[in-house]
Amino acid sequence: MTSVWSQWIGYFGDVKVFTIIVTVFFAFTVIFLGLIENIMIITPLLFYIPILVASYWFPRTAVLFAIVIGAANILIVAVYSYPNIMNLTYITATASFYVLIALSLIISSLTQKIKAQEARYHEIFNHSDIGIFLVEGVNDDLRIVEVNSKGLAIFGCSPAQISGKPLSVVIPKDQSRQSMMEQIRANHRFLITISILNRKDGTSIPVLISGAQMPDGMIVLNVMDISDQKKIEEKLQRSLTEKEILLREVHHRVKNNMQVISGLIELQSMQITDPEIQRLFQESHNRIKTMALIHESLYRSNDYARIDFVSYLNELTSYLLTSYGRSEKEIIIDIQLTETHMSLELAIPCGLIANELISNCLKHAFPDGRRGVITIRLEKEGENEYRFSVSDDGIGFPADLDIKTAKSFGLSLINGLVTHQMRGTLELRGQTGTTVVIRYPGIT
Repeated sequence: MTSVWSQWIGYFGDVKVFTIIVTVFFAFTVIFLGLIENIMIITPLLFYIPILVASYWFPRTAVLFAIVIGAANILIVAVYSYPNIMNLTYITATASFYVLIALSLIISSLTQKIKAQEARYHEIFNHSDIGIFLVEGVNDDLRIVEVNSKGLAIFGCSPAQISGKPLSVVIPKDQSRQSMMEQIRANHRFLITISILNRKDGTSIPVLISGAQMPDGMIVLNVMDISDQKKIEEKLQRSLTEKEILLREVHHRVKNNMQVISGLIELQSMQITDPEIQRLFQESHNRIKTMALIHESLYRSNDYARIDFVSYLNELTSYLLTSYGRSEKEIIIDIQLTETHMSLELAIPCGLIANELISNCLKHAFPDGRRGVITIRLEKEGENEYRFSVSDDGIGFPADLDIKTAKSFGLSLINGLVTHQMRGTLELRGQTGTTVVIRYPGIT
């Protein structure tokens, strides 16, 4: 009891307590005047004012305050009415006492719940890891009402330094604010967008901003500092650029090394007079050139994981036509690819296979200067299966040839690449000309 009264005494200097004391004094003054004039029907209701106010401002002690005031009212009326205590004045004062107690209990309970909710939401507001800006206004006249602790830390200021300031102080870009307001007018919210926030010290930082408009018209902005993420992105981008340069250099050096090897083979073949051995050297030279072209294509490309297979085949077929002394007018190369790009893991074996098959066409399918067409197809069959074929309209393979058991180095190379490296199947068709079909699964 002593601590409760000490609390009220400590509150005496408060404007709220002073207001309650004045209204209580006024109510008791009116009661004394009413007793003198014998008018007590309305005067007890005057105690409702200080009791209701105290219940809202001081919900924890308002019930005790109501009991004390109500008891004092009853005591004054009882003393004045003695010995006729059970008159209308006393009954009115007693009824008012119970009503005051009930009202103070209800209002105190509701006020404590409201204040508890306010405290809880305020804790959530201030302990959020995202900066929250409460903004009010219309069109371009947007002003900051309140900012949570994280928002103050992002902006680098105190509440007094930012409260009431225009939003343009924080978000300087007119385009960002205009886009935000257009989305709010259309949907009462706007999606996450990247903007620049000006800090109090004059520096600028990248932020993610999203928000929504509340039913009362106030706008809530969620602001997230992404400076660290931007630094990580820049670091990753630098690392990626370095690796791209390194890969480009690797492909360039591999291509150069293969060209050196190809040149050595070509020089060595010039000292050989045996036509058969010269043919073997030329075929080895072509195979090395085939792989070198892949690395050269990757060196020129911005994509180091996949190769533009159409462009590659155009270069390869042009080289092979020149190598075998045939022109594009004599032998037409028809490239039909529905899958235009290929991974490096598949491009090298497919390139070698294409080299062997096209070379065989140029050597055997069109003898004595015969004209013809070589068709190269690549298409997808099913969800993860591909069909690669090379066909010609030449004289065809011998009827007794089994491509899977052939002893020649070129056909053995094709069979090994298809079976072991590409995990595919090989099929030879010879009804009209020659068609070699390779089916293989995609690389996962």
